[in-house]
Amino acid sequence: MKKNYLNPNKVNNTFEVAFVTLTIVILTYSIYLFKFPLYSSVYISETIIFLFSWLGIFLGMYILFTWYKLTGVFFSLYTIFMMFYFFFNFGQPIMWALGIHIPTEIGEVQFYGKFGVPTNADILNGQVITLICGLLFHFGAVICYKPRTYKVHNESLRNIKDTTLKAMFISSVIIGAVFIPVTLYNAMESLQVALTSGYKELYYSDYAANKSNIFALAEMMFFPSLVGLLLGSRFKKNVMIFVYSTFSIYLLLNLLAGDRGTWVYKIVILIWLSHTCYKKINFKKLLKYIILSLVGLYIVEAIVSVRNIGLGSITFEEFIKSFAFENSPLISTIFEMGGSMNVVTFLIKYGWDVWPYANTYLLGILGMATNEVIYSLDVPFSVVSSWFSQDYLGISWGAGFSMVAESVLNYGPYIAPLVMILIGFIISSLVYLDKNILYSEKPLRYFFAVTSLHVFLPVTRNYFQLLLKNWFYGVILYTVIIVLVQMIIYRKKLN
Repeated sequence: MKKNYLNPNKVNNTFEVAFVTLTIVILTYSIYLFKFPLYSSVYISETIIFLFSWLGIFLGMYILFTWYKLTGVFFSLYTIFMMFYFFFNFGQPIMWALGIHIPTEIGEVQFYGKFGVPTNADILNGQVITLICGLLFHFGAVICYKPRTYKVHNESLRNIKDTTLKAMFISSVIIGAVFIPVTLYNAMESLQVALTSGYKELYYSDYAANKSNIFALAEMMFFPSLVGLLLGSRFKKNVMIFVYSTFSIYLLLNLLAGDRGTWVYKIVILIWLSHTCYKKINFKKLLKYIILSLVGLYIVEAIVSVRNIGLGSITFEEFIKSFAFENSPLISTIFEMGGSMNVVTFLIKYGWDVWPYANTYLLGILGMATNEVIYSLDVPFSVVSSWFSQDYLGISWGAGFSMVAESVLNYGPYIAPLVMILIGFIISSLVYLDKNILYSEKPLRYFFAVTSLHVFLPVTRNYFQLLLKNWFYGVILYTVIIVLVQMIIYRKKLN
């Protein structure tokens, strides 16, 4: 027998948050339509930039507060996503609000080393569109949320849940046995290239161009297999030791290679997974993790500061110099992350209607399984980041991108914030988990949400075009495999 209980407080909270957020959205978007963008020649004082920097901090706090009021959870998959959104798209203004500046920040140097230096008006344009897109993305998430009913299931469903967990574990053992070694081998090979030729060789050389597709597939399957092992085993100690040891090796190899990107998302998600499904992290543990993270950041900064010159050119003095106070890794990391705002600021200043191909979201959907679909339809195709860096900017290194810039590139600055409502609705729908449902009750839902966040978290500083392919193989296909194994196990039990 199943009974449903609806908490009236949740209904009230949902209405309040939705109404207040909608009111703010209507007011701010109306002002935005009439005032955006400013001309580069318009005088904007440093005080205005400072005030909008603090406005971004207040918006971040508002998002965290309203989501907590809706869900009763502060540390959730959605708040992890929004945390990275602000660090990557608004990281530099956050530092400016605290009075921290560096010589290479936005507004102090030329766009990508060859274009004009952004004026204060340009910077304000970048701040405004980043904030309005963040606000409307959150509004989409609020629309997605619905007060959940508390469900009490009878014992007859327990076997189905146990079968799902078993199927998840078996699937992850099989997939992990194939792709974990391949991923670690690829990481070791990348380390060798970075040490001998420099970090850039990993992305801008024949090595990057000639990499086998098996390595890309392995990277898609690697983290989901670790998540599946943890959830499917119900966090058994020996499995946890294997998973964390494997990830530590993967982390170490990537750190030594100079990478401080992809593994960051993984480690935050693993911490959330342990906190939510295994053992809650208390304040002492949290403090310990923060201290260890800061120490790790110093080490990574030391490695990154010399990663482009190859092992033979590294001196002890250069390595020690990278630990200096003025090279604080926390500050430099946030400034580097926040550099993603550069892209949308550039598009607003020099023109956003420049993408010569089809809508990137459409291209991403068509190419989810294989690019052969795009080729068969004879649709002109290019990867956004490569086109932007090499074809449009004419530079030899990666300029990066962002979800805000991709939306502007497709729809322009006036429609882009409205599109973010839909994106916010979709992503929050994929990653939302009710705090009252244990992973053992909804194992497949937990797996789907965690792995979906793992795929889409990088879009905060990236673009959807290629991530949709990762989602197809690393989430959809993986989930289908689990369901098929579950059906086989269930049929065997019936026989």
